Amino acid sequence: MKITFAAQYLCAVSLCALSTAASAQEVNPGTAPATSVPTEVIAEPQPPKDLVLNAGTPITLAVSEEVNSSTHKEGDEFRLTVLNDVTIGQTVVIPRGTPATAEITWRTGKGAFGKSGKMEFELRSIYLDGTQVPLTGSFRQEGEGNTVATGVGVIAIGVFAGFITGKRARLPVGRELMAQVAQNVPFAANGQLSPSYNSSTAIKMAEASTPFRKCRASAKGLGDAKQEQAAMKKCFAERME
Repeated sequence: MKITFAAQYLCAVSLCALSTAASAQEVNPGTAPATSVPTEVIAEPQPPKDLVLNAGTPITLAVSEEVNSSTHKEGDEFRLTVLNDVTIGQTVVIPRGTPATAEITWRTGKGAFGKSGKMEFELRSIYLDGTQVPLTGSFRQEGEGNTVATGVGVIAIGVFAGFITGKRARLPVGRELMAQVAQNVPFAANGQLSPSYNSSTAIKMAEASTPFRKCRASAKGLGDAKQEQAAMKKCFAERME
């Protein structure tokens, strides 16, 4: 079978075109090699972490009502307020003005012969949105003895010196007292008490922190009002602090 010149020419042109295309694909300085594009991984937002107010954090309180040894007795509570904001970082967790309480644990009235009245009390708790958070802090307040009049009375009129009395122990409104947080207290990131905070457990732990509180907790657990009252009197009388 004879192949014509035209057919040979067409075949040669086709082979040349194929060879040129293959060469262009193999070497093309203007084309970069294909690379794989990494997939961007977007991390899921993490919930904000709780804040913790550490045990021992100081809190300045101010007395909200006058307390003195003539009008108050053992077991009486009195009111205070938080004087300054308490913060964790930039977050306020205990605002200024938060109410607090203290309890008188022992007292004497103003004494004869110029002796001063004395009063001891413990800081108990603050109340955050009605939730009790225990504090620690014990204090004694003493009146100032009338020393000059006592000396004159004893020397000059003898037995009548008993009518010369000392001064009552007195806590005026605005008196500043330093309390401390009794245990670690968790807060949410927005400064509110964490739902995990258990006030009842915290109070029980605080009640076991001093001899007087242990005595009082034991007295309140007797279940009988008269027995409880008698036991409380014993707690106050022993002044076990």
